[in-house]
Amino acid sequence: MPAAAQLQTKATPVVTTPHVRAELVAHAPDGVAPGADVWVGLQITHQPEWHTYWKNAGDSGLPTELTWKLPPGMVAGDIAWPVPKKIPIGSLANYGYEHTVLLPVQLNISRDFKPAAALAGAGGIDIRLKASWLVCRKECIPEEGDFALTLPAQGSTALHKADFDAAFAAQPVPLAQPGTIAVADKVLNVRIDGLPPAA
Repeated sequence: MPAAAQLQTKATPVVTTPHVRAELVAHAPDGVAPGADVWVGLQITHQPEWHTYWKNAGDSGLPTELTWKLPPGMVAGDIAWPVPKKIPIGSLANYGYEHTVLLPVQLNISRDFKPAAALAGAGGIDIRLKASWLVCRKECIPEEGDFALTLPAQGSTALHKADFDAAFAAQPVPLAQPGTIAVADKVLNVRIDGLPPAA
């Protein structure tokens, strides 16, 4: 059984294991309404020397997976993956995250969304998430958690603005110039200008 499943008894915004602290967070500066900019995300803080994986994990590993349970009229988009770090494992190369990373997901609010029908408990909108991730040092451990967060039906949510801004700033961007490919003396030459030094 994955580690988090052994530790957790009910869905909360935060799941803590011996290797990570994972938290479901939200950013809705204009409130929750059709056309509003509404984001949620899983923020993972790793213990030293531990890491989780990008959508393309590399030679080994598995990406974090998010499965949402949302009120009618809300649809979750894909993870807006921040640029990962290259993590060498012997002769292999993996791609993932150390320290703290936020995996943001935009919520698309349809015109048919009715906040009153989505209210949970004390006048909030209930967001639920089932997440699974592989956390590795030298060994790898599959973990998972059930998360729940209630967004206010009225007013904004911007407590984690700095975290979302950092995640948006870490998104990959198109290169200013296209690369070139040429074959010379049976050798394939690929040239790409403008890559960051770490690449």
